Amino acid sequence: MRTAVNPRGGGARALTCLLVLAAAPLARAQGQEDTDTPAAESEGTVSTPAPADPDAAPPWNTRFGARLVAGAPEGLGVAALIHPRPWLRAHVGATRNTLGFGVRGGLDLIPIQLFITPSLGLEYGHYFKADYNKLLTQLHGEPTTAATGIREVGYDQLSAHLGLELSPSRYVTLFGGVGISYWFIGGNDVKSFIRESENDPDITARPLTLGLSSPVAKLGLILYFN
Repeated sequence: MRTAVNPRGGGARALTCLLVLAAAPLARAQGQEDTDTPAAESEGTVSTPAPADPDAAPPWNTRFGARLVAGAPEGLGVAALIHPRPWLRAHVGATRNTLGFGVRGGLDLIPIQLFITPSLGLEYGHYFKADYNKLLTQLHGEPTTAATGIREVGYDQLSAHLGLELSPSRYVTLFGGVGISYWFIGGNDVKSFIRESENDPDITARPLTLGLSSPVAKLGLILYFN
């Protein structure tokens, strides 16, 4: 028995196969182009940093230095200084006047930065073994009776002043100011003084505390190391 073959059907199948074989390379090429295009675009794209603002202030770095000051009535002083912020400065050191030796520390507040800059200073100091008679004489400006029983006293000083600063260079600052100071004088052994003045050996007394105020003035120099 013979099987009949349709020549038209075979030709159609052959033509379909030829079209599929021809379309496959084109599809692969198109896919390759789609894959390569983003990579090429990403390689050609280079990120550029944002331009720096020429008017922006540089970051602040903590500065260190030394502070020399001459004032009335607090005397001469030298201190180590740290400047952690543009508006804040701190110092601590030693001081010496005609009454004795002491230690002192303080803060300077600098609200704005100008060629001549205003400042506010707050300071606290403690003095050791000051002569009581000389201390009262210096604060009041008139002689007082000698107090042999409390010849040496310690006292504290709290002061505030307004001033101006001038910085002719980065490493040098000149400053001056005026203000007010409060003195707290303490004497532990005042019984002998009272007994001496009253001629009464039975008198008792508590520790003496005396508060006074006086104007202050100062001039100084700051030397920065960095």
